Amino acid sequence: MTLWLWHCATWPRKLLDKVGLKSLVNYKKLWFILASVFLVGFSYYIAYNYVKVGDQSANGLAIRYLVLVTLVSIVISLFVQYLEGGSRGAGEILFVGLTPSFLCSGVMFFYLYYPNLSPTIKILAGLFYIFLLYTLLLLNNVLLVVKSREEVIPVYRVATGWLQIVLLSMTISIFTGLHRLHIQPILQTLASVLISFFFYNYSLWVYSFDKETRKIKAVESLVISLSLALFAGWSSFITLFFSGETFLKGLFIASVFLLGLGYIQLYIRNALNKRALWDYIIPTVIFFLVLSLFKP
Repeated sequence: MTLWLWHCATWPRKLLDKVGLKSLVNYKKLWFILASVFLVGFSYYIAYNYVKVGDQSANGLAIRYLVLVTLVSIVISLFVQYLEGGSRGAGEILFVGLTPSFLCSGVMFFYLYYPNLSPTIKILAGLFYIFLLYTLLLLNNVLLVVKSREEVIPVYRVATGWLQIVLLSMTISIFTGLHRLHIQPILQTLASVLISFFFYNYSLWVYSFDKETRKIKAVESLVISLSLALFAGWSSFITLFFSGETFLKGLFIASVFLLGLGYIQLYIRNALNKRALWDYIIPTVIFFLVLSLFKP
Protein backbone atom coordinates (compact mmCIF):
# COMPACT_ATOMS: atom_id res chain seq x y z
CA MET A 1 0.00 0.00 0.00
CA THR A 2 2.82 2.39 0.92
CA LEU A 3 4.65 1.66 -2.35
CA TRP A 4 1.47 2.28 -4.31
CA LEU A 5 0.93 5.66 -2.61
CA TRP A 6 4.52 6.63 -3.30
CA HIS A 7 4.16 5.64 -6.97
CA CYS A 8 1.01 7.76 -7.28
CA ALA A 9 2.81 10.70 -5.69
CA THR A 10 5.86 10.52 -7.92
CA TRP A 11 4.42 9.71 -11.36
CA PRO A 12 3.61 13.37 -12.24
CA ARG A 13 7.23 14.28 -11.52
CA LYS A 14 8.54 11.49 -13.72
CA LEU A 15 6.20 12.50 -16.52
CA LEU A 16 7.20 16.17 -16.37
CA ASP A 17 10.88 15.21 -16.23
CA LYS A 18 10.50 13.24 -19.47
CA VAL A 19 8.92 16.15 -21.35
CA GLY A 20 11.53 18.61 -20.08
CA LEU A 21 9.35 20.67 -17.75
CA LYS A 22 11.24 19.88 -14.57
CA SER A 23 12.58 23.42 -14.18
CA LEU A 24 9.17 25.00 -14.74
CA VAL A 25 7.18 23.20 -12.08
CA ASN A 26 7.57 23.24 -8.34
CA TYR A 27 6.31 19.75 -7.52
CA LYS A 28 5.59 20.37 -3.88
CA LYS A 29 3.57 23.52 -4.58
CA LEU A 30 1.63 21.56 -7.18
CA TRP A 31 0.78 18.92 -4.59
CA PHE A 32 -0.20 21.64 -2.13
CA ILE A 33 -2.63 23.09 -4.67
CA LEU A 34 -4.13 19.67 -5.42
CA ALA A 35 -4.41 18.87 -1.70
CA SER A 36 -6.07 22.23 -0.99
CA VAL A 37 -8.64 21.77 -3.75
CA PHE A 38 -9.36 18.18 -2.70
CA LEU A 39 -9.72 18.90 1.03
CA VAL A 40 -11.95 21.95 0.59
CA GLY A 41 -14.06 20.05 -1.92
CA PHE A 42 -14.25 17.04 0.40
CA SER A 43 -15.31 19.25 3.33
CA TYR A 44 -18.04 20.81 1.18
CA TYR A 45 -19.18 17.36 0.04
CA ILE A 46 -19.47 16.14 3.64
CA ALA A 47 -21.42 19.25 4.65
CA TYR A 48 -23.70 18.88 1.62
CA ASN A 49 -24.46 15.27 2.49
CA TYR A 50 -25.30 16.19 6.08
CA VAL A 51 -27.67 18.95 4.96
CA LYS A 52 -29.20 16.55 2.45
CA VAL A 53 -30.17 14.22 5.30
CA GLY A 54 -32.46 16.98 6.47
CA ASP A 55 -32.18 16.33 10.21
CA GLN A 56 -30.23 19.27 11.59
CA SER A 57 -30.67 17.92 15.13
CA ALA A 58 -28.69 14.77 14.28
CA ASN A 59 -25.77 15.95 16.36
CA GLY A 60 -24.12 12.53 16.50
CA LEU A 61 -24.02 12.43 12.70
CA ALA A 62 -22.44 15.89 12.55
CA ILE A 63 -19.72 14.84 14.99
CA ARG A 64 -19.00 11.67 12.99
CA TYR A 65 -18.70 13.74 9.82
CA LEU A 66 -16.41 16.15 11.67
CA VAL A 67 -14.16 13.29 12.78
CA LEU A 68 -14.04 12.00 9.19
CA VAL A 69 -13.01 15.39 7.82
CA THR A 70 -10.37 15.70 10.54
CA LEU A 71 -8.84 12.29 9.85
CA VAL A 72 -8.77 12.71 6.07
CA SER A 73 -7.22 16.18 6.29
CA ILE A 74 -4.52 14.95 8.71
CA VAL A 75 -3.55 12.07 6.43
CA ILE A 76 -3.49 14.18 3.26
CA SER A 77 -1.58 17.03 4.94
CA LEU A 78 1.12 14.75 6.33
CA PHE A 79 1.35 12.93 3.01
CA VAL A 80 2.03 16.04 0.91
CA GLN A 81 4.34 17.61 3.49
CA TYR A 82 6.61 14.59 3.77
CA LEU A 83 6.83 13.60 0.09
CA GLU A 84 10.47 14.66 0.11
CA GLY A 85 11.24 13.99 3.76
CA GLY A 86 11.90 16.61 6.41
CA SER A 87 12.06 16.96 10.17
CA ARG A 88 9.74 14.38 11.73
CA GLY A 89 9.75 15.14 15.41
CA ALA A 90 6.57 14.66 17.42
CA GLY A 91 5.96 18.40 17.63
CA GLU A 92 6.41 18.96 13.90
CA ILE A 93 4.06 16.10 12.98
CA LEU A 94 1.47 17.35 15.48
CA PHE A 95 1.43 20.92 14.17
CA VAL A 96 1.75 20.02 10.48
CA GLY A 97 -1.05 17.46 10.72
CA LEU A 98 -3.55 19.23 12.95
CA THR A 99 -3.49 22.82 11.70
CA PRO A 100 -4.96 21.95 8.26
CA SER A 101 -7.54 19.72 9.95
CA PHE A 102 -8.87 22.67 11.94
CA LEU A 103 -9.16 24.70 8.78
CA CYS A 104 -11.05 21.90 7.02
CA SER A 105 -13.36 21.63 10.04
CA GLY A 106 -14.04 25.36 9.69
CA VAL A 107 -14.86 24.85 6.00
CA MET A 108 -17.29 22.10 6.91
CA PHE A 109 -18.93 24.29 9.55
CA PHE A 110 -19.32 27.15 7.08
CA TYR A 111 -21.07 25.09 4.42
CA LEU A 112 -22.97 23.10 7.03
CA TYR A 113 -24.63 26.00 8.83
CA TYR A 114 -25.02 28.41 5.93
CA PRO A 115 -26.55 26.16 3.25
CA ASN A 116 -28.85 28.87 1.86
CA LEU A 117 -26.07 31.11 0.58
CA SER A 118 -26.07 31.82 -3.13
CA PRO A 119 -23.91 29.62 -5.39
CA THR A 120 -21.71 32.64 -6.18
CA ILE A 121 -20.90 33.23 -2.50
CA LYS A 122 -20.26 29.52 -1.97
CA ILE A 123 -17.82 29.44 -4.90
CA LEU A 124 -16.03 32.58 -3.71
CA ALA A 125 -15.83 31.17 -0.18
CA GLY A 126 -14.46 27.92 -1.57
CA LEU A 127 -11.75 29.76 -3.51
CA PHE A 128 -10.86 31.75 -0.40
CA TYR A 129 -10.57 28.58 1.69
CA ILE A 130 -8.44 26.92 -1.00
CA PHE A 131 -6.08 29.89 -0.98
CA LEU A 132 -6.04 29.89 2.83
CA LEU A 133 -5.26 26.18 3.05
CA TYR A 134 -2.58 26.48 0.37
CA THR A 135 -1.00 29.33 2.34
CA LEU A 136 -1.10 27.26 5.52
CA LEU A 137 0.56 24.29 3.80
CA LEU A 138 3.28 26.58 2.46
CA LEU A 139 3.79 28.07 5.93
CA ASN A 140 4.18 24.63 7.48
CA ASN A 141 6.56 23.59 4.71
CA VAL A 142 8.77 26.63 5.33
CA LEU A 143 8.89 25.78 9.03
CA LEU A 144 9.88 22.19 8.31
CA VAL A 145 12.66 23.39 6.01
CA VAL A 146 13.93 25.83 8.65
CA LYS A 147 13.80 23.08 11.26
CA SER A 148 15.72 20.64 9.03
CA ARG A 149 18.40 23.12 7.98
CA GLU A 150 18.61 24.71 11.44
CA GLU A 151 18.85 28.12 9.82
CA VAL A 152 16.37 30.85 8.95
CA ILE A 153 15.69 31.13 5.22
CA PRO A 154 14.59 34.47 3.65
CA VAL A 155 11.02 33.33 2.93
CA TYR A 156 10.54 32.62 6.65
CA ARG A 157 9.88 36.33 7.30
CA VAL A 158 7.17 36.35 4.66
CA ALA A 159 5.60 33.19 6.08
CA THR A 160 5.38 34.56 9.63
CA GLY A 161 3.70 37.67 8.26
CA TRP A 162 0.76 35.51 7.21
CA LEU A 163 0.45 33.74 10.56
CA GLN A 164 -2.11 36.01 12.19
CA ILE A 165 -4.19 36.30 9.01
CA VAL A 166 -4.40 32.53 8.58
CA LEU A 167 -5.13 31.74 12.23
CA LEU A 168 -7.74 34.50 12.55
CA SER A 169 -9.57 33.34 9.41
CA MET A 170 -9.56 29.78 10.71
CA THR A 171 -10.84 30.63 14.18
CA ILE A 172 -13.78 32.70 12.90
CA SER A 173 -15.21 29.66 11.10
CA ILE A 174 -14.35 27.25 13.92
CA PHE A 175 -15.72 29.29 16.82
CA THR A 176 -18.86 30.12 14.85
CA GLY A 177 -19.41 26.45 14.07
CA LEU A 178 -18.83 25.36 17.66
CA HIS A 179 -21.69 27.56 18.84
CA ARG A 180 -23.99 26.02 16.26
CA LEU A 181 -23.34 22.46 17.38
CA HIS A 182 -26.00 20.99 19.65
CA ILE A 183 -23.69 20.26 22.56
CA GLN A 184 -23.54 21.36 26.18
CA PRO A 185 -22.33 24.96 26.65
CA ILE A 186 -19.54 23.79 28.93
CA LEU A 187 -18.25 21.59 26.09
CA GLN A 188 -18.32 24.56 23.71
CA THR A 189 -16.25 26.56 26.18
CA LEU A 190 -13.85 23.68 26.76
CA ALA A 191 -13.40 23.18 23.01
CA SER A 192 -12.64 26.91 22.61
CA VAL A 193 -9.99 26.66 25.32
CA LEU A 194 -8.33 23.59 23.79
CA ILE A 195 -8.35 25.00 20.25
CA SER A 196 -6.95 28.33 21.41
CA PHE A 197 -4.31 26.55 23.50
CA PHE A 198 -3.19 24.56 20.46
CA PHE A 199 -3.04 27.61 18.19
CA TYR A 200 -1.11 29.66 20.76
CA ASN A 201 1.44 26.87 21.08
CA TYR A 202 1.59 26.68 17.30
CA SER A 203 2.29 30.41 17.03
CA LEU A 204 5.04 30.16 19.66
CA TRP A 205 6.54 27.30 17.65
CA VAL A 206 6.44 29.42 14.49
CA TYR A 207 8.17 32.36 16.17
CA SER A 208 10.71 30.15 17.93
CA PHE A 209 12.86 29.92 14.78
CA ASP A 210 13.40 33.69 14.68
CA LYS A 211 16.81 34.38 16.20
CA GLU A 212 15.86 37.98 16.92
CA THR A 213 13.00 37.08 19.28
CA ARG A 214 13.04 36.27 22.96
CA LYS A 215 13.76 32.63 23.74
CA ILE A 216 10.97 31.12 25.79
CA LYS A 217 11.36 27.99 27.89
CA ALA A 218 8.81 25.19 27.83
CA VAL A 219 7.25 26.07 31.19
CA GLU A 220 6.87 29.74 30.28
CA SER A 221 5.40 28.79 26.92
CA LEU A 222 2.87 26.53 28.65
CA VAL A 223 1.86 29.26 31.11
CA ILE A 224 1.41 31.88 28.38
CA SER A 225 -0.59 29.58 26.11
CA LEU A 226 -2.81 28.30 28.90
CA SER A 227 -3.49 31.77 30.33
CA LEU A 228 -4.46 33.21 26.96
CA ALA A 229 -6.51 30.11 26.09
CA LEU A 230 -8.50 30.47 29.32
CA PHE A 231 -9.13 34.09 28.43
CA ALA A 232 -10.45 33.01 25.02
CA GLY A 233 -12.56 30.35 26.75
CA TRP A 234 -13.99 33.01 29.06
CA SER A 235 -15.04 35.06 26.02
CA SER A 236 -16.73 31.96 24.61
CA PHE A 237 -18.57 31.42 27.88
CA ILE A 238 -19.94 34.96 28.19
CA THR A 239 -21.39 34.81 24.66
CA LEU A 240 -23.81 32.20 25.99
CA PHE A 241 -25.65 35.02 27.78
CA PHE A 242 -26.26 36.93 24.55
CA SER A 243 -28.98 36.12 22.04
CA GLY A 244 -27.10 37.45 19.02
CA GLU A 245 -26.22 35.59 15.85
CA THR A 246 -23.64 32.85 16.21
CA PHE A 247 -21.55 34.56 13.54
CA LEU A 248 -21.24 37.65 15.75
CA LYS A 249 -20.32 35.41 18.68
CA GLY A 250 -17.66 33.77 16.57
CA LEU A 251 -16.28 37.16 15.54
CA PHE A 252 -16.06 38.31 19.15
CA ILE A 253 -14.30 35.15 20.33
CA ALA A 254 -11.93 35.34 17.35
CA SER A 255 -11.14 38.97 18.20
CA VAL A 256 -10.25 37.93 21.76
CA PHE A 257 -8.13 35.14 20.30
CA LEU A 258 -6.40 37.70 18.06
CA LEU A 259 -5.70 39.80 21.15
CA GLY A 260 -3.82 36.81 22.57
CA LEU A 261 -1.88 36.38 19.32
CA GLY A 262 -0.94 40.03 19.37
CA TYR A 263 0.24 39.74 22.97
CA ILE A 264 2.47 36.77 22.07
CA GLN A 265 3.98 38.55 19.08
CA LEU A 266 4.70 41.71 21.06
CA TYR A 267 6.03 39.79 24.05
CA ILE A 268 8.55 37.64 22.21
CA ARG A 269 9.75 40.63 20.17
CA ASN A 270 10.25 42.72 23.32
CA ALA A 271 7.80 45.31 21.97
CA LEU A 272 5.04 44.92 24.54
CA ASN A 273 3.54 48.28 25.51
CA LYS A 274 0.11 49.75 26.08
CA ARG A 275 -0.02 51.61 22.79
CA ALA A 276 0.77 48.53 20.69
CA LEU A 277 -1.61 46.39 22.72
CA TRP A 278 -4.49 48.81 22.17
CA ASP A 279 -4.33 48.06 18.45
CA TYR A 280 -5.65 44.60 19.36
CA ILE A 281 -7.93 45.66 22.23
CA ILE A 282 -9.98 48.13 20.18
CA PRO A 283 -11.37 45.51 17.69
CA THR A 284 -12.30 43.29 20.65
CA VAL A 285 -14.22 46.14 22.32
CA ILE A 286 -15.99 47.00 19.05
CA PHE A 287 -17.15 43.42 18.42
CA PHE A 288 -18.29 43.13 22.04
CA LEU A 289 -20.42 46.27 21.67
CA VAL A 290 -21.89 44.97 18.42
CA LEU A 291 -22.71 41.66 20.07
CA SER A 292 -24.28 43.43 23.05
CA LEU A 293 -26.39 45.87 21.02
CA PHE A 294 -27.49 43.57 18.21
CA LYS A 295 -30.98 42.18 18.68
CA PRO A 296 -32.02 39.31 16.37
